[in-house]
Amino acid sequence: MANNATILRAKLTKNVELGKEYFVSWFKAKDIVDKIEPGQFVMMESGQYLLRPFSVFGINNDDIGFLYRVVGWGTGFLSKLQIGDEVTIHGPLGKTFVFPKDKKRKIVIVAGGIGVATFPLVAQKAHELGYTVLSLFGARSINDLVAAEELKKYGELQIITDDGSSGRKGFVTELLEEELKKNKQCEIFVCGPTPMLKSVIKVCHSHDVTAQVSFEEFMACGYGVCMSCVIMTTSGKYIRTCVEGPVIKSDLVNA
Repeated sequence: MANNATILRAKLTKNVELGKEYFVSWFKAKDIVDKIEPGQFVMMESGQYLLRPFSVFGINNDDIGFLYRVVGWGTGFLSKLQIGDEVTIHGPLGKTFVFPKDKKRKIVIVAGGIGVATFPLVAQKAHELGYTVLSLFGARSINDLVAAEELKKYGELQIITDDGSSGRKGFVTELLEEELKKNKQCEIFVCGPTPMLKSVIKVCHSHDVTAQVSFEEFMACGYGVCMSCVIMTTSGKYIRTCVEGPVIKSDLVNA
């Protein structure tokens, strides 16, 4: 078990549908709320034998919220829970995003698809600490821009979609390229699907900057035993994203 982690039975307090297929489920989990840091995750029961990893979307008093898209049995199970139903939650787990010591260093969030789930809490914390926050959010279409309003609360938001139905048409790496041409003295936080992460890492390499990248990998345990979430580093060694990550510096991994 990870240091400082708790296993508990948490009651559902609210289930909010944000749009077609997207939900935020809120659970009473004070012991985890008191410990969680931006970028960490939990392993949560979802109607299957194994717990599944979920990023923390938000905190509201003693409640903790998780944003997800219904794509299979597990997320479908969560979306159909009734108020008062209980699930097992294990957390907080993993490494956090690390804020720079220099408060003048802008925080640039690069979110792709459901990878945005981890960033409202990150943006809120950065804003409260006095950083300037810029969020670059890429999605397939306007229907997938969940959490955009949350990000806007804490700083500037730029949107780009694959089909051009909101913001510009294109990919989020284009927005990052433009920002880095103007300012390399920023701290870049990234999360999204693996192809997008690889593209962002290439952009960072080309500009000789290092990003903090949160990897979305399949996990069966969440605390370093099952080895199902390993990724290869530039040194040729494997690291566990649940323990050495999920937040890993971009110069340590291959694009």
